[in-house]
Amino acid sequence: MALSDYSCDLRSKLLGRIHENDIRELCHMIQCCENHSLTEQLYKLMFDADKRVSDNAAWLFTHLAPAHQRWLYPKCNELMQEAMHTPSETKCRLLLTLLAAQPFREENLRTDFLDFCMSRMTSSGSPAGIRALCMKLSYLQCQLYPELLAEFRSALEMLEEASSLSPALKVARKNILKKMR
Repeated sequence: MALSDYSCDLRSKLLGRIHENDIRELCHMIQCCENHSLTEQLYKLMFDADKRVSDNAAWLFTHLAPAHQRWLYPKCNELMQEAMHTPSETKCRLLLTLLAAQPFREENLRTDFLDFCMSRMTSSGSPAGIRALCMKLSYLQCQLYPELLAEFRSALEMLEEASSLSPALKVARKNILKKMR
């Protein structure tokens, strides 16, 4: 099968519901392609106009081996931008998951993304998964600067006082506070 056939096949497979066996098959197909051309194709599909295709592409990326997820490191800014602007909460959560696996350094710190994470972690209208990931991502970014870390700690304390947190958010908050000690 020619490479273009795999690309066409990849999009058509992502158009429908995908299951565990589909994930394993697609991951194997992508990871066996040595020149990363299918990884590039999958990346482009994360920005597809069809919500199902883009959500499934992001979901598939979360199942790839760490070596293939590292391929995304240079795409950090694009992933942040998409996470902040996608109307799909599913895709947002998956992109935040991918970003949480990336190293944060001073040179890739973006104040708009930090503001997004701080805002979403305190937003009672956001799903718990997105709030927990935003909490983790806020910590990863703030730990680079002591003054930001102090502001983040204050936000965590206000979060505990201001609202009743779900069990998942309580655990995320507790784990981050442990790391901050």
